[in-house]
This record gives sequence, structure tokens and C-alpha cells, in this order.
Amino acid sequence: MTQESKKINNNINNSSNKNNYCAIRTSVVKSNGDDNNNNVYEEEEEARARAQLFVDGGDVPQGGTATILSEIISISKNLLGAGVLSMSGGIAMYADTPWAVINASLWIVAQAIIFGYFAILIAKVCKLTESRTIRDCWERTMGNRYAAAVVVVIGLNPCQGTLAYSAILSQTLQSLVATAGVGIELTYLQSLLLVTSVALLPLCLMKNIQALAPFSVLGTLSVLLTAVGMIWRCVDGSYRPGGTYYYNNNLEEDSNNHSSISNTNMGRPLFGTRYEPWSFKVLPLACMIFEAYVMHYNSPRFYRELSHKSIGRYTACIGGSFGFSAMIYVAIASAGFLTFGGNADNYILNSYSTRDPVATACRLFIGISILTIYPIAFIGFRDALLDVMRVPIEQQTARYLNILTVVMLSLITLTAAFVTDLGVINAVGGGTVAVAMVAVFPFLMFQKAIQDLGHTAVRGQLLEVKIAMLLMVFVVVIGVGGVATELVMGV
Repeated sequence: MTQESKKINNNINNSSNKNNYCAIRTSVVKSNGDDNNNNVYEEEEEARARAQLFVDGGDVPQGGTATILSEIISISKNLLGAGVLSMSGGIAMYADTPWAVINASLWIVAQAIIFGYFAILIAKVCKLTESRTIRDCWERTMGNRYAAAVVVVIGLNPCQGTLAYSAILSQTLQSLVATAGVGIELTYLQSLLLVTSVALLPLCLMKNIQALAPFSVLGTLSVLLTAVGMIWRCVDGSYRPGGTYYYNNNLEEDSNNHSSISNTNMGRPLFGTRYEPWSFKVLPLACMIFEAYVMHYNSPRFYRELSHKSIGRYTACIGGSFGFSAMIYVAIASAGFLTFGGNADNYILNSYSTRDPVATACRLFIGISILTIYPIAFIGFRDALLDVMRVPIEQQTARYLNILTVVMLSLITLTAAFVTDLGVINAVGGGTVAVAMVAVFPFLMFQKAIQDLGHTAVRGQLLEVKIAMLLMVFVVVIGVGGVATELVMGV
């Protein structure tokens, strides 16, 4: 085994959370036809496969020992993230009537079924080709053609994540400072620069990033607690006319006549009769939901680690995890929209009063969880860039990596300074990166795998290729339309 493979395996074995692909840097020695190089490639591909899983919060089972229940929990933790916090604002783009939550819920459930199916499709490719990773699946079906594109897309997913996290952290800090009442009012740019320089840069420069891995569970916990808090506020009427926070909802109140001037993007709840479920305005919400259901880069790993693995057992895992996540998404999207209606912010916590202790607790939980997850996602992006650039491992010195980290984080911060809308980030990311990773790549790989079976392919497999193609086309059309609509409405 090569020195790099040993290093990776030692890092995994010594870690309390052994499944963070983004926390363990790997390199792959490309084969040039020599048997020794082939062995090196296989060894390091095996090491990378063991380290691939991105923040699912469990230990790496050896030889496939995970139960269906543990798989459902791990996949759910991989799915539930801060992306759901933009869905209420997505509904507000096409409606301000409470009935819109029914339409939105149908979108959430339908996409859970479609995206869950594509996760199963990847497992079928793994079974047909005996592959262990997404890249392995691609190379064994499509060959080395465009393999770099797969790496780029996989790398762009954590890139989009870091951009969204920067926006969330900056807006969260603004709200927390306002809640503290220290007499300081931070602008978004000041908050962004403060968060980046004081917190994100030191975290991304950490030598032992795995120390943060056990805290990845906070991401799921914070989303669940936020769901509880939002449902509470939706039910108790605090933001309805006459409610405790109706006049303090991030507004500067005039004590004489209650007239207000908004000092944020949102004002009081707004409900009316606007409802456009068949317009293009619904497509950005669909793309936000796309982004929330991305876990497919880890599908080979989840399938491989399942005990007594079979497509039927894996289908049960996907059904349970995507079904549970869909319920949480429906709860959060509905609670936020039913509280603020057409004035729901694309980062829904911005809609709540800075004087609301429940909202403040939710902001604090979300902020802390993102601080622990951010550097793991960032390093996933950095390692994908190193892979695409084909930087030899011997050149990846501490100094080189530190300089690259500063440059990349500066570019992300610069982008975040201009792209501040979480809804835009999630919709564009969902309509581009998620569509390619979740629908286009799995279909192409599955189609080629069935094609390679030749006359041994059964009728059901040939029919499934056609079904997968129709679903892929549907997802692509929705993605393109959603991105175009989001950009036009954003302008």
C-alpha cells in the first residue's frame, strides 16, 4: 500500500467520525497501463472510497454491517440541512394565500420520490458494475471521457454550500447583534467580513479538521429544533394582528400610530388571494427543493455499507430517509409561509423579530452548526479543485494549502458580498449542480450499464431506461426553467 493510502486509512481509523470525505484529502495516481500503477490506483481508490462519505454522522461499517434503521438515520442526516430555510420564501414567490402550502407540499413529496429513485438508480449501477464511488461508476460505464466533469460537479456542490453558509452566517450575526442590543448595527458586508476573518478563516486553516466532525450532528439537530420553533410560532399567533411580535417584527415602531418603516427585507405578515401555481414563478421553489434532496454523491457508499445489501433493502432505506426528510421540509416550509405569507423571506429566520427568544435560539443553533460544518464543506471543495488541477501530493505542502485556502475563501466571500439571497443561491445551485449530479449523471451511467449488457438485458431493464430518461428530462426542464425564472425575477 502506498504511503498516501496508509495515511488516509490511519486518519480514518484514528477519527471518532470516520466517514468525512471532505475532511480527508486524497490523491489518485492515474494508471498509464503499468501493473504497478494499476495497483496503486486501486489501493488509493479503496482508501478514498472509505473516506468518501460527506458528513453523514456515523462510523464506517466494515463489510456492510449497517441496519436499515441506521441507514435511514444516516441518510436523513445527510439530507437535512439549512437549505430548507429558503423554501417558505420560494412559496411566497408565486402566492400569498394559505392554500399554497398544499401545492408546495405536493412538490416536496413528488421530488422526494423522483430524487429518491435516482439514488436507487445509482445503487443499481454500482451493482451492475461492482463500483464503489460515483467516479468509479462513471469510469466503468462511460470510460474516462468527461470524468473530470463529474469531479467538477461534485466539487461545486460543497462550493455552493459554502456560499450559502456565508450568507446565512452573515445574516445570522446581524440578527444576533440586534438582539443583544449593544448599540452596534452591523451592515451585511461588515457582518460577512467579520465572520470570515474571525471565524471561517481560522477554522478552514485548521490542521486537524476532523475534530469538528462529531459536531456535524448539530446540523440535523438545529434543523429539527428550528422546525419545532417555527411550528410553535405559527400556532401561537405571535405574528398575527394583535400578537406579541406583530408590531416588532423587525420594524421600527412609531408609538403614536403604529406606522412602521421596515429596516429589513421583510415586514408584517401578508396574506391575500394571489396564487399562481401554474406560472413559471413556482419553478424556483422546485429548484430549492432539488438542492435540499442532494445526497447522491454518497449513494454508492450507503449502498455498500448496508448489511445483506440488495436493491430492495436499499430502497427501504431511501424510502424511509427521503420520506422523513420530506415531512420535515413540509413542516418548515408550511410553518414559515403560514406565519408570514407573501412576506416570507428567502432566509425565513430573517422574517422573525429580533426580540423573539424562540427565533433567537433557532438562529443561534443554526449559526453554531454551520460554523462546524463550513470548514468540512470548504475542504471538500478545495480537494475537488486539487483533483481537477491534478496537483501532485508532494506539492500540497502546508504553505501551498494555506495560500490556496486564503485565495478560495476570499473569492467565496467576494461572491457572497454580491449574492446575498439564500433563495437565489439554492435555486441556481439546485437547477444546475443538483440536476447534473442527481439526474443527468445517474441516467447516463445506468443507460450505458444496461447497454453493455447487450442481449442479456431483460425487458424490465430496458423499460426502466426509458422511465429514467423521462424523469431526467423532466428534472432538467424544471431546473433550466427555475434558474431562468429566479435570475429574471431577481433582476
